[in-house]
Amino acid sequence: MKVLKASEMAEFDRITIEELGIPSLVLMENAARGVFEVVLREFPRAKKILVVAGKGNNGGDGIAVARLLHLNGKKVDIFLALGEIKGDASKQLEIAKNLGINLLEEKPDFRSYELTLDAVFGTGFTPPVHGKVEKIIEEINNSGVPVVSVDIPSGLSADTGEVFEPSVRADVTVTFQFPKLCHVLFPASERCGKVYVADISIPRGLAKEIKREVLLPDSLKLYRRSRTTYKTREGHLLIVGGSVGKTGAVVMSAKAATRAGAGLVSVGVPKELNPVVESLIVEEMSIPLPGVERLSYFAVKEILELQERHDVLVLGMGMDRYEEGQDIVLKLLEKWEKPLLLDADGINNLADYGDYSALKNRNIPAVLTPHVGEFSRLTKRDTKFITENQADVAVEFARENNCYVVLKGARTVIATPEGKAFISLRGTPAMAKGGVGDVLAGVLGALMGKMEIEEALKLGVFLHGLAGEIAEERTHTESLKALDIVETLPEAYRRLEVLREEFLNSPHTLFELV
Repeated sequence: MKVLKASEMAEFDRITIEELGIPSLVLMENAARGVFEVVLREFPRAKKILVVAGKGNNGGDGIAVARLLHLNGKKVDIFLALGEIKGDASKQLEIAKNLGINLLEEKPDFRSYELTLDAVFGTGFTPPVHGKVEKIIEEINNSGVPVVSVDIPSGLSADTGEVFEPSVRADVTVTFQFPKLCHVLFPASERCGKVYVADISIPRGLAKEIKREVLLPDSLKLYRRSRTTYKTREGHLLIVGGSVGKTGAVVMSAKAATRAGAGLVSVGVPKELNPVVESLIVEEMSIPLPGVERLSYFAVKEILELQERHDVLVLGMGMDRYEEGQDIVLKLLEKWEKPLLLDADGINNLADYGDYSALKNRNIPAVLTPHVGEFSRLTKRDTKFITENQADVAVEFARENNCYVVLKGARTVIATPEGKAFISLRGTPAMAKGGVGDVLAGVLGALMGKMEIEEALKLGVFLHGLAGEIAEERTHTESLKALDIVETLPEAYRRLEVLREEFLNSPHTLFELV
């Protein structure tokens, strides 16, 4: 499912109305029907409902919903937040008056209702809010009454994850045809609550050139083994990293890679630490490399000699940040000619060096899996800005540096060298634990040995988030640990197969964005 910005949505509205000939009032009726259905689904017992309407199309959508609720036996009041109305909204208001729906002359007591419908500002609004609407939004938020927002919580921008004040804190948001960036990126998405996407007859094909999309089960390519396969055909992954006190990182990554389906997994660590790693792995193999407390630059020669027998290199977990580490990362970026994934201190060492020429010049683009802090070191940008503009900044870096970026956070964004962005909504706050990123690196590395890189990243990120959700179900939000995610990968595979089948066989006229 594509994810749009306000200008893109406005253009698709225009094409639908002016070039395809679908009247704007028809789109408004379809939008109202979608919101109406969600209100009945989410708040079936709400009898007394307030619709707070703006003067434009968003207000018109809200007034049309008021009519549908009124005809369904609800007690509905309409309050015009800006004291005026225009365009198609005025037609909706005329119909509402003809039906006897109450139009309030004065600002109501917001606490006296069972549900508030926020239809003040839509996706075309540019924050911040000024004037009397500021006070209205504050009273809506302080009323304690559940809120359904039409298209977007009033006061937010459609184009960013930034939270503007004041803005409505919605329990449910119903947006139209496509989600917008504010619906899927934190922290703004928290203001949206549960998000539904309603089909209003704008052709989805209009968005075929948009390069942003939400990862859903139908957008994933599931890997199927041949009946005549053998272990080396299923990918031999080489994981390199580790230093004193941090050998667990490569061990967790290796175990995750095995669970994710790698045919063979080898772990390269400083030779003085190899006995520790040997004691912690069973199915995986270990390779002692030059180094005592951390990898020596002499390890590069031995790693490159292993290239013929391995399909993918995952580098950086627990390797530490040091000048020799920078040299190791740079040389492997230059000389490793197969798929390569940089994680953790692999990324930090590259950022510390500050020159990304070796990254840009690779024939097979490397994969970088930074969290927001590591990405801040790479880009020299503020973490708040990165979080609020996660898709845009990830794509910018991926394009400029000829690489894939898996930018991890409350949402995970995959950006490609071609400028595509895939946003994963899977996962849980329980995954904010040490080692969870190491597990993801192992999962991605395993799939990169079996699939095209883009498809491997999409599948791996989704599986990892889904496995985290399952692990939380089995344990507790506070008790989940990284290895729990490894152990729930098999169930995540099974659940994904079911989700995909259900998704492909169900109508999406009203879709809950999960």
